[in-house]
Amino acid sequence: MDVKTELTVLRRTGKFVLGFRQSYLSMLRRESKAVLIAKDCPEKFRAELMAASKMTGIQVIETGMSSMELGRLLGKPFHASTVAVIDPGSSSLGRGG
Repeated sequence: MDVKTELTVLRRTGKFVLGFRQSYLSMLRRESKAVLIAKDCPEKFRAELMAASKMTGIQVIETGMSSMELGRLLGKPFHASTVAVIDPGSSSLGRGG
């Protein structure tokens, strides 16, 4: 799976939320299908998302991209250290593929 391609498809056809707080809450509410983490996401946030992932069974994907690159791929002019996929649309993110 090419994460960059999947993110551009997600931006056009799916629903997502940006930022740690919204991503974390969507995991706890079991609204998200997957959560993507930037390589420069703070370790404290990463640890909390991993713990929530173990509790809920929601997949966490480490992208290897910077938070600025992640934000830009989703059409935002700001950094996004985490992205929660609510509805994957036509992308394979959150579908185990």
